[in-house]
Amino acid sequence: MNKDLGPILHGWPYAQGELRVRKIDGGDGQPRIQIRMDMGLMQLAWFGRPDGSRPRNSVSLLDHFQAECRRRQGEGQAAPLTLSRTDCWELGQEAMQYYWRRLSFFELKEYVLAEQDATHNLDILDLCQDYAEHPDDRQIAHQYRAFVTAHRIQAGVLLLLEEHDHQGALQHLRNGIGNLEEILTRQGDLEHPDSCQELNFLRQWEQELEQSRPLSPEEKLHVELARAVEQERFELAASLRDRLRVLQAQRRGNPGSL
Repeated sequence: MNKDLGPILHGWPYAQGELRVRKIDGGDGQPRIQIRMDMGLMQLAWFGRPDGSRPRNSVSLLDHFQAECRRRQGEGQAAPLTLSRTDCWELGQEAMQYYWRRLSFFELKEYVLAEQDATHNLDILDLCQDYAEHPDDRQIAHQYRAFVTAHRIQAGVLLLLEEHDHQGALQHLRNGIGNLEEILTRQGDLEHPDSCQELNFLRQWEQELEQSRPLSPEEKLHVELARAVEQERFELAASLRDRLRVLQAQRRGNPGSL
């Protein structure tokens, strides 16, 4: 039996401080993700739970507990779902798997899938926040919410930028910042907003996107008009004013007013 990984590792060297990720075809025809680690490889399933398992005969542990919660509610049980310390630890291990795959999807520019995995982990945090029997487990859910929320916002913004929808990406980012601010306010963490690295990052990104925003046709005409006036090219300026009036009338939906 020869299962030495040496030839694979030598052909794909580890780089300190760099996340090296690739998509491969699995032996069953399904895609896989491989991450180069300092001591070897980590391989994740592309679909379902990243380790490929079905805990408690469910797609994921989160899915199992959500189904149990719905069952109790449907049967009108007085006792709500309670998550033990072991339950929360196992959910935390699952969240770590989805975290690594989320990072991999970002590297592979699979932003829809990255957003889905971020949502999965936010649902885990919600579950622990609502049903954990130990305060420490509820505190952990509180601690990671801003981080995972920021990742979900990033995935949505990057997807829109990839589709060349700069304005949509900027609006999505602004909505996300507002959402994150609401979360921090509810958690009592917004008294010192500069201490939240995720919020600082998103605000800085908003400024960068605003500065790099492509000009609309109307804005371009305003710039050209100002330049023509400055250069005393009055015939060109008059023509640009006429074109500007047409665009403004079209925007108001009243072209006949010309």
